[in-house]
Amino acid sequence: MLRFLSSLFTTTAERAKGLDEALIEAAIERAVDGTDRHIRAIGQYRKRLRQPVELAATHVISLVDTLPPPIEISPRAFSEDSRLRAFFVSTSHLREVLGSFKTVRNYLMDLTPAPEKIFGLLNMAMEERKVFGVELVGDTLRRDVMQVTVNFSNHRYVGPTSNELDTRRELKKRAFDFLIEKALERIAGERSKQMQLERQRHLLKRKLDTMKAGNWGLNAMLTDLEQQCPDLAALETEIEAINVELGDFHTDNISLEASLACVADTLSHPADWLASREISLRLDSMGIKIQDSSAAASREIVLTEIFSGAEIRRIILLGYIAPTDIPEPSDLWREAQRYL
Repeated sequence: MLRFLSSLFTTTAERAKGLDEALIEAAIERAVDGTDRHIRAIGQYRKRLRQPVELAATHVISLVDTLPPPIEISPRAFSEDSRLRAFFVSTSHLREVLGSFKTVRNYLMDLTPAPEKIFGLLNMAMEERKVFGVELVGDTLRRDVMQVTVNFSNHRYVGPTSNELDTRRELKKRAFDFLIEKALERIAGERSKQMQLERQRHLLKRKLDTMKAGNWGLNAMLTDLEQQCPDLAALETEIEAINVELGDFHTDNISLEASLACVADTLSHPADWLASREISLRLDSMGIKIQDSSAAASREIVLTEIFSGAEIRRIILLGYIAPTDIPEPSDLWREAQRYL
């Protein structure tokens, strides 16, 4: 999406007196540019979007600022941090994942020299799956015990920068953009709904005209009227209901009002579209979910999950990577030669 002022989201001290007026105006224009630019044709659109934009900005600032301090993501830290041992199968797997981050490679491409640490947001999908396994109860080994395994996959690294502050700012911009995208999705959905209703109305009216012109009443005498012959009165009622629903889309001005309403409503309720929560899990060394807190071989981890309704659910962790821990990309030609 479009570039945004990096100074829009600052530290707590810098925004002690609230967001600057000029930056709020920039955020409003950002929201309009990212959704429907024709909204500018509506008078006082800035005034109507001011409070929603402030609510959205405040929400994403709080969302990112409450993330715990970054941790080291490296093979060295693997044995010390239970979260890393849950996220990665082994140190080899961890190195493999670090080498797969294209965002990090792109970030380092034009940097000379490379920073000592690359800060960013590690995020991944978490899946719980029911399986049958074995369990030791006292001195008895029980088989075919229903267990829940927890797996982490699809690792990504977002917002790489050379320091924590810049990464948090980048995450705030991305979160604000995410809300704008959701507003755009709602606008697109309304436009799609309008097209579908227009098409349905056209088909129903054509069907009704055909029925009247063809004198279907005569054919109805030869069939089961209740089951096979359409009810003209019900059909006309359905068309009228569609006409009423389409009433709000008869002019371009009303369409723009609907777009502005989508943007304002989405930004006014940011937590409905993007939120986070803590999840506590107790896992054993095999990634099996343990219910008994007294189990000696298990470890408890506290995770942060970010979610958007039922659409997106990702486990996130603020961290930093040393460039020296990123393996060089494999040389496919050399690997092929060695194989041959």
